[in-house]
Amino acid sequence: MTHSRQKKYNRRDIIKTGSTAVTLGMLASAFGAVLPRATRAAESAAGVNCLTILYPAGAGLTFDADYYRDRHLTMIMKLYGDSIQRMELRKVAAAPAPPANDAQRSPAPAFAAAINIWINDLAAFTANNEKHGKTLTDDVPHFTNSQPVIQFDKVHGEDGAPRSAPKVGDSCLTILYPNSEGVRWDVDYYRKGHMPLIMRLYGEKAIKRFELRKGDASMAGGKPDYIGTVNIYIADAKAFEEAGRQHTQTLVNDVPNFSSVPPVAFPTVIHGVG
Repeated sequence: MTHSRQKKYNRRDIIKTGSTAVTLGMLASAFGAVLPRATRAAESAAGVNCLTILYPAGAGLTFDADYYRDRHLTMIMKLYGDSIQRMELRKVAAAPAPPANDAQRSPAPAFAAAINIWINDLAAFTANNEKHGKTLTDDVPHFTNSQPVIQFDKVHGEDGAPRSAPKVGDSCLTILYPNSEGVRWDVDYYRKGHMPLIMRLYGEKAIKRFELRKGDASMAGGKPDYIGTVNIYIADAKAFEEAGRQHTQTLVNDVPNFSSVPPVAFPTVIHGVG
């Protein structure tokens, strides 16, 4: 798969948020995805203030986290400036090796990396993307040969330390709720009920920061791949694990109150920030 070819877009590829025009196809290309030829933006991106980017793992797929951190992330922050509030690259932690006699091995992680880009100024971000998108697109083959999942989210809830507090080396439990036809996912219940329940059971000793987001649109402007995305930044690994042993079942029992689908959760480690 090549990423060097820059697709041209017409007015039908543009979606608008108030007076702000967002070219979803160009956004997708700039951050490492190729928009299918037959796809065009069809839904509003109103309220979008965060990008979630997931690079898959699997046979034959590569992702160079060091190159991304040292070159690509730095390039994005330099070119986009104040239009980006924060950018975070998290490597997916490898599953622990099972004992030699363990026949039931954990499945390999589905993703190699998770990236969030919090947009400070959507109009400026879009203008920078139109200006610098090809520069970023041309850099993609240097760090991956994979096709990422990219979606636009809106932050619905935060607790704990400020967004700027997590630092390189911190652990983060990344949680995704898959989207599908007829899925039920109540972000208001999550914010008012489930998130406070987690914070109460785990406490500040275990959780440094909690962020809740609702998927708004996929890179093509349609439905997002994940209806909900959650970042739980861990303050103390031992305290977090102990709380999990005590309270996981309580949290599992609460899931049907807000979701018709179980989440996908995996540990990540912050590898770079901008």
